[in-house]
Amino acid sequence: MKRSSNVRRARFRKSAPMVTTLAISVSMVLSGCAPAPKQEEAQIYRNAAECKQVYPDQPGLCDQVFGSAQVDHLATAPRFDGLAQCEADFGVGNCEAAPENTLAQNSGYGDGSVDGGQPQQASSGGGWFMPMMMGYMMGNMMGGRSAPRQAPVYSSSAPNSPIKDKLVTGKGDVVGNRGDRTVRAAPSAFQKASAPTRVTRSGGFGAMAAQKSQAAARSSTSTSRNTSRSFGG
Repeated sequence: MKRSSNVRRARFRKSAPMVTTLAISVSMVLSGCAPAPKQEEAQIYRNAAECKQVYPDQPGLCDQVFGSAQVDHLATAPRFDGLAQCEADFGVGNCEAAPENTLAQNSGYGDGSVDGGQPQQASSGGGWFMPMMMGYMMGNMMGGRSAPRQAPVYSSSAPNSPIKDKLVTGKGDVVGNRGDRTVRAAPSAFQKASAPTRVTRSGGFGAMAAQKSQAAARSSTSTSRNTSRSFGG
């Protein structure tokens, strides 16, 4: 009897940590606590030369990342239905003609239209316009990846734009402020859009980016509060 009793106690001691872990996990779910959104540190560079100053032993990789950012810029930068719409969001002198202006616009990109409808032909007579690439955001170069993640970034000088002096991706993710050299961004901010966002009304892109930024801030605040309540903070 004594040996049997000892075996039962030993089995209980081995299973106790599993029970405790399960109880904590259930408690966190019931309390509404969720892990904070993962973010990673990224550097902001205007060109490959700035990257080479930080990584003098990696000039080829700096050129490669900058080149990839330029390609993504041409393919996925937001498109505006006229120069005035673009400058309303990004400021006078900060926009350029989109490369597809030389091609016939037989069909539009249905996805990503800011006004919720089908993209329209440029009404200003000048075709589609897009913001100039201010630089690019690069994930940790020494993070163990074969090639660092990158994304073109833009900044606005328009006085009335919701994204004035902000750093924003082509999808409308606000990742920092103009002048920042290091930012923290969610992995989704590096994901390449399947097609550029088409903006057919003045100020539409800035409003969309501001809404995304506010929603992310509310989510982060809610997560922090739930975590504090769960652990008695």
